[in-house]
Amino acid sequence: MSLWSDFQTSSTTVVDNDIDSCTKVLLQECRKHKIKEEGWHLIEGRLHFLNEKMSHFCHRWCSNHPHWCTEENIVTRVSNIYMNHRGDIHVCSDSCDSEKVFSDGFLTCTISGIRYAKPKYVNTYQSNHEYHRTSSTVVRVQQHHLKTIAYDVLFRLLFSEKRFEAEKKKLFDVQKDIKKHWVKMKRSYDKSKSIVNVLSMINEAHAILNRRISRMFLIPPDDIQKIICNFYTERINDICLKLKHLTPHNVNYHGSALEAFITAILFIMRQGLRMNNVEIISKDYYLESALPEANSLDVYKIQKTNFTNCRNAIQAAIRDALHIHYINPHMLVSSSYNGE
Repeated sequence: MSLWSDFQTSSTTVVDNDIDSCTKVLLQECRKHKIKEEGWHLIEGRLHFLNEKMSHFCHRWCSNHPHWCTEENIVTRVSNIYMNHRGDIHVCSDSCDSEKVFSDGFLTCTISGIRYAKPKYVNTYQSNHEYHRTSSTVVRVQQHHLKTIAYDVLFRLLFSEKRFEAEKKKLFDVQKDIKKHWVKMKRSYDKSKSIVNVLSMINEAHAILNRRISRMFLIPPDDIQKIICNFYTERINDICLKLKHLTPHNVNYHGSALEAFITAILFIMRQGLRMNNVEIISKDYYLESALPEANSLDVYKIQKTNFTNCRNAIQAAIRDALHIHYINPHMLVSSSYNGE
């Protein structure tokens, strides 16, 4: 393409040379196209301005890029629009609907990694314009977000008021079943006109209690609760990093799906995971006794369908890493002790 044809074909695609018009045009282009790569990706737009009649708005899908468009004639950038492989579009701002993490006095968007102080960007060369994020910043934000959710899920499952009420209800149901069984035994004694055997009734009650409630629920002190939650939060973070970097499991969970994903990791730790004669995730005997039953997760606002899907996806990812990608199984081993 000659330089003269560049000048002929590069028409003005933005009505006004301002950030709002550029954002509107870029959103229209996003709705027309799709992204194959999984996860969220920055869709940057750049407005090149030569004179009042010659300008060109460049973006990811630009197919007719003039030669005269250089870094020197960029007048406007749009760098707060993100898009994923499902076609979802996220326009990041201080009031966007994504989850934000508060740290160091700033709010950080968990999708874009952009940090906000009130309505303005932080660490930008132009106010309300652009923030150059780094991969390490995004990783730190993602880990902080994961640890916050993991701590909340752990506390909810182990020490929350909901867990206490669930255990009280379980004990109440067992006591009701014992009373029903005693009534049946009393009727059988009356029918046979025999003496009521109190010791036999007590033994039957203990058998029902031990069968339904094998361990009594005890809440440790607050400092012990914090130690337990912090310990398992670090273990969950370690397992998530191994899943992300060493296995084909690259799904990004949000909201209730993330809570189900964390719960699935806890229940895998409860049972342990052994593949290729290597204990990938060692069995945790505390979680075996402390976690509630899997069929009661609805009480703690954990969706069973998401929980089952996440558990199957984790196990499938580890299996594929070993059998398809030939990852050394010892690299996936998650120790219950980090040496601290």
